[in-house]
Amino acid sequence: MLLRFRVANHRSIRDEQTLSLTAVPRRGEANRTQPLRVAGIYGANASGKSNVLDALRWMSEAVRRSHTQWDPAGGVPRQPFKLSETGRETPSFFEVDFLHEGVRYSYGFEVDDTAVLGEWLNTFPRGRTKRLFERSGPADMSFGRGLAGETARIRKLTRPNSLYLSCAASNNHPLLAGIYELLTVKLAFVEYGERHENRRLDLIKILLRDHALTEDLNALLRIADLGVERAELVETGAQEEVVLRRPGGVPSLSLEEESAGTRAWLSLLGHTLSILYIGGALAADEIDSSLHPLLSSTLIRMFKDADINLMNAQLVFASHDTTLLGSLLEEEILARDEVWFTEKDDSGATGLYSLAEFHTRRDENIERGYLQGRYGAVPYLNFESIREIFLKRTRRKP
Repeated sequence: MLLRFRVANHRSIRDEQTLSLTAVPRRGEANRTQPLRVAGIYGANASGKSNVLDALRWMSEAVRRSHTQWDPAGGVPRQPFKLSETGRETPSFFEVDFLHEGVRYSYGFEVDDTAVLGEWLNTFPRGRTKRLFERSGPADMSFGRGLAGETARIRKLTRPNSLYLSCAASNNHPLLAGIYELLTVKLAFVEYGERHENRRLDLIKILLRDHALTEDLNALLRIADLGVERAELVETGAQEEVVLRRPGGVPSLSLEEESAGTRAWLSLLGHTLSILYIGGALAADEIDSSLHPLLSSTLIRMFKDADINLMNAQLVFASHDTTLLGSLLEEEILARDEVWFTEKDDSGATGLYSLAEFHTRRDENIERGYLQGRYGAVPYLNFESIREIFLKRTRRKP
């Protein structure tokens, strides 16, 4: 399970920001690490919500691809903060804390445009820090006693612009391959919008080839009251097409002909079931895109329900759906420490902070307070200025 993610100098994130996925102890409770299963990020348009998730995705992709797919002579394809002259000159930083087989680990790295400047992996058995490896510069590496395997041979294979973890996993290192899997295979991303439509369609086709997954997916499609009996793959010549069957002899439609909401729910369900079955984390940008609030809240409840989420899977999402900040049937959807906000300062840099930092009453209406600007992270709109634009146009008429 993910416990904490830190990032600096990635897209609109200039200064180091931290997303915590551990519960804030309530008054009178012992201070112990309790992982959260859900975290939701809110903020105005262009405030950097998506960039927090993109930073997590970029870190995962660097672990997955830096050794096997990055151009050996192409440097590091990072995306530093562009709104200052120092962005290109400053390293980009990524670090994630997580639980692996019941033990806490911390993995991170720093990169510039040309190479990996630093990389480290520490573990904390019985609360004590134990270094497994540390990299200072592209080629200078040291290893702790707890890291068995062919560490020296793998070090020689690691390029200046490749992560050691990426290289070690490609060479089947016994411990590091498991950590690699947690940060890549078990870290999935869902993106919405028209530009991601073809990619989502391909993923749905892959998911529908898993017959065990398809059975549960179709059951959840029926429960969602979308008028869909089941989804299936149909061969049309040399192509495969996703078709949604309807009950009572109603003609079937291809997925492309269905509503945006049905397509979004099907895509999100497939990813959710995969993560719930194997464990890991699902990061979903614009979770409210084309979805009814009841469907969004149902998805969150699936992750928070201990009888459903047996593998302690996690959901991290960005949204504008403020109804999720309220209650459903008198049941709180998101706890205070599960809600995060993004806001840009005057220089265009994104800040990330938690609702738990505010002193809120138990009966406080969080949705109303957010929309009223009590916690920041909302657009400032002066409607009188908007009226004045149109009044000036009216006055100019002869």
